[in-house]
Amino acid sequence: MRKQGIGMDKVIILGSGGHSKVVVDSIEKQGAYCVAGFVDTSKSNIEVKSKLYKKYELIGYDENLESIFNSGVENAFIGLGIMKHNDTRVNLIKRLNDIGFNLVTVVDPTAEVATSASIGTGTYIGKRAIINSSAIIGNNSIVNTGAIVEHDCVVGDNSHISIGTVLCGNVAVGNNCLIGANATIIEGLTVEDESIIGAGTLVNKDIPGASIAVGVPARVIGASR
Repeated sequence: MRKQGIGMDKVIILGSGGHSKVVVDSIEKQGAYCVAGFVDTSKSNIEVKSKLYKKYELIGYDENLESIFNSGVENAFIGLGIMKHNDTRVNLIKRLNDIGFNLVTVVDPTAEVATSASIGTGTYIGKRAIINSSAIIGNNSIVNTGAIVEHDCVVGDNSHISIGTVLCGNVAVGNNCLIGANATIIEGLTVEDESIIGAGTLVNKDIPGASIAVGVPARVIGASR
């Protein structure tokens, strides 16, 4: 691992909360980029300074993204966690792409990623996560701490596989999904776009799009939108 700042391209982190801190730690250990600082949503956020992490400073707000890019910082990573809805995150990704930022991929060095797996741009693979053979993870998604994505699984764009989740082989998770902590999805099943799976849920049947499912076994209790 190279020392931060030596021969590395700079990257900004959008957001300055807890998930951003986790991402920064992985970037430092990965050693591919130098963190230029945090960018937050608004000057009206009076709590921002209390959220900053380590030596990194708040270098601007969303309205300053073009000037930051023009200053020579061309790499970005969205450090906002994926919660119930992704509208803010999706809009931010579009803006970054329109400006010309390169959305980087961050894989913590403790993660195990099979050589035949595919990881999309802007995606975060967390500490001790496992991405097994021929699995495909889409763009701007999160596979969080200790999650297991088994062989031949497909995870779409802007989806969050939370801490300790297990996707058994050949599972398909759509776009803009949230799979809660320690959930398990049985082999060969599908969770369609925009769905939310509650923490600890055992998914033993396909889940239709835009659904909220909870329990052991899973039952659909409502719509996510």
